Amino acid sequence: MPDLLETITLDLNLAADLVDPPQDRDHSVEHVSDLINKLAGIVGRRTYEGEPTEEAWRMMAMGRISEAVLRPIITHQAEKEGLTFIPQQVMVCDDVVGSLDGLLVSPAGREAIVEIKSRYASPGDPTNNANDTHWRYMLQTMSYAYMARVNKAWLVGLYFPRGAPGVELKLHRIEFSVPELIENWQLLRNLRRNNGNARGP
Repeated sequence: MPDLLETITLDLNLAADLVDPPQDRDHSVEHVSDLINKLAGIVGRRTYEGEPTEEAWRMMAMGRISEAVLRPIITHQAEKEGLTFIPQQVMVCDDVVGSLDGLLVSPAGREAIVEIKSRYASPGDPTNNANDTHWRYMLQTMSYAYMARVNKAWLVGLYFPRGAPGVELKLHRIEFSVPELIENWQLLRNLRRNNGNARGP
């Protein structure tokens, strides 16, 4: 039998930094994720407060690693459809910042936004808002679509289920109506620091 000489726990966050160097984030302005977290508290959904746990840091690191690894296949799929995938786009609208995983463009202009997610769950319908995670996904995706002035999204999900049937990669194509994009944005915009509490759109 071989002898195990040593087992070293490597830093997963460093692995994420090396494969996907972190972008600078201006904490003096509000981000879409900040506003979604505020809304979650108002409507009685789970919120994220304070410093993330060690487990949360590792999950976020895996999300960044997954995003970097999946960019080539998104580029491949986009090219098959006559589109160009432009990763990591930062947009500002109404003094709110959005960090998009990417945009899909054609010669006619922007066609859709791209969001990449990794989940420790079986694949499901991401538009099912009964699930807190899916609810956040949809608000974020709608916000980014509004900022990019498109009404379509590719939500790419890498699923790590706790049991069978194993890891799966899904492309969810989603289309929103313009009124729901406007309503979603107005609701989040009203949560900005200088606007006080949420108001109806």
